Amino acid sequence: MPNARKAHDLRRDQRFALHSGSIDPPDWEGDAKISGRAQEVEPNRFRADIEEAVVVRLNEARGGLVIELWRPGRELKRIERA
Repeated sequence: MPNARKAHDLRRDQRFALHSGSIDPPDWEGDAKISGRAQEVEPNRFRADIEEAVVVRLNEARGGLVIELWRPGRELKRIERA
């Protein structure tokens, strides 16, 4: 959109984070986030360079968290927390 606030923000600072929506417990199933830098390629049109993707969810027993983290050039990292 011409003159969109987000476009102005990205021109000033290219960093961005995009989060998924989620619901409140006890029905919460997880969240996702991607982050990186956005580069303007045409007026109000940006290319997103993804630097990180993260998914956080409950384990199968629903008693702990599972965090999966991906970064370009690296293997998927999985962390479990009780």
